[in-house]
Amino acid sequence: MREALKFYRLLAHKNPENYLAEVAQMLNNLGLIDSAQDRMAEAREEYAEGLKTYRQLAQKYPGSYLPNVALTLNDLGIVDIAQNRPQEARKAFEEALKIYRELEQKNRGTYLPHVATTLNNLGVLDHTQNRLEEARTSLEETLKTYRKLAEKNREVYLPHVALALNNLGILDRDQHQTKEARRAFEEALKIYETYAKQNPEQFSSDVQRVNKLLEELPK
Repeated sequence: MREALKFYRLLAHKNPENYLAEVAQMLNNLGLIDSAQDRMAEAREEYAEGLKTYRQLAQKYPGSYLPNVALTLNDLGIVDIAQNRPQEARKAFEEALKIYRELEQKNRGTYLPHVATTLNNLGVLDHTQNRLEEARTSLEETLKTYRKLAEKNREVYLPHVALALNNLGILDRDQHQTKEARRAFEEALKIYETYAKQNPEQFSSDVQRVNKLLEELPK
């Protein structure tokens, strides 16, 4: 893939109109591979260059490339968290969320899953930084958004509802709201158990995790 990137860089140098987007896409693909293999420094460089390239493209074609800007910001924010750069992560997530909200206003329903994912990223980051009220606002909206999506497509979005409940339940626990935490964990567990019957390989670990969270709650 790195050889292909060199090739597309040469093509983009001669014909940016046709090949610059290919360079950006390849950089993002390399970033995904490197981050999955815990090569975070390399992933950061690739995402940063990909982001710069998508920003350049979005100036001319915002309708086509602003979604790519937002997606790359989310990916870069996750690398920032892994590298213990929370302020950079916050900046990336907040910009991604702003873009996705604006895109969703223009294309109702299309970008709602991306809004929810970015809210979740921001809420989890807020929680780790002990910004608990901001975390609650983001995580409650995440849950509300995934519930709305699940009304139309349960099969796809109920596991996301469960994850949002899991994250909100952990926040409730940490704020000593045991009753609310238990309710959230129990609903998440019920969803995960249903899915684990159909796909144990994917969901059994989720069942175990939420069971453990429930067991650890004060009686």
